[in-house]
Amino acid sequence: MRKVRYGTDKLKELFFKNKVLTLDSVKEALGTTVKMTIFRKLRVLSYRASYSHAGKYYTLDEIAEYDEYGLWTFNRIHFSKNGSLINTIKCLIDSSDKGYFASELKNLLKVRVQEPVLKLYTLQKVYRQQIGGAYLYLSVNKWQIQFEKRKQLIEAAESEKNLYFVSGFDSIEVRSCLHLFLSTLNEKQRRLYVGFESMKLGRGGDAIMSKITGINVKTIATGRKELLSHDITPERIRTHGAGRPSFKKN
Repeated sequence: MRKVRYGTDKLKELFFKNKVLTLDSVKEALGTTVKMTIFRKLRVLSYRASYSHAGKYYTLDEIAEYDEYGLWTFNRIHFSKNGSLINTIKCLIDSSDKGYFASELKNLLKVRVQEPVLKLYTLQKVYRQQIGGAYLYLSVNKWQIQFEKRKQLIEAAESEKNLYFVSGFDSIEVRSCLHLFLSTLNEKQRRLYVGFESMKLGRGGDAIMSKITGINVKTIATGRKELLSHDITPERIRTHGAGRPSFKKN
């Protein structure tokens, strides 16, 4: 029976100790400089090369703690269960429901992505559509669905932005102060104040103020109607226990 010259036990032990190794460390653990032998042994252990640092670092799949995107970072060295950077980008784009801008991929992968996304597009591995001043990268097979989803998200964000602008609560600081102010009021006072702000906005005001304050739209409508009825006195909106104490019977 032929004797095994280059066992993987020592190499595996070293991986679990350090989590990430360079090629030189692997060579030393195996006791060989023959690349064919080295990578044959690494394949047996189900290894991954880093998609960062020009792929010069290695780990094992059973060591990597992949996140929901199939990514793992150790000491600023980045790995993907989808392998290389270009393959990882393609897999992310294909599995996305709304595509990716290059800036989003860069933030997610923590490396430069301009060259690989351009290469993918040139090879017709991904599709792209321009939105504003940037390209949105999409799956070749479902780009229409992804593009429509992205448009809906952008329109919703613009709508919310306009909502704050129209209501006058476009500043984050102003909205923060509004919530602080509302927390000092009792239930009826909150209802009346938010109803008043709704009246100022006109049609759709109840829904707008509900989205801004989190108060139920029906509660705001009630406060608005109470104000319009002009049947409110200061005594009727005092908190419990306010006003002059009642006379006790002797």
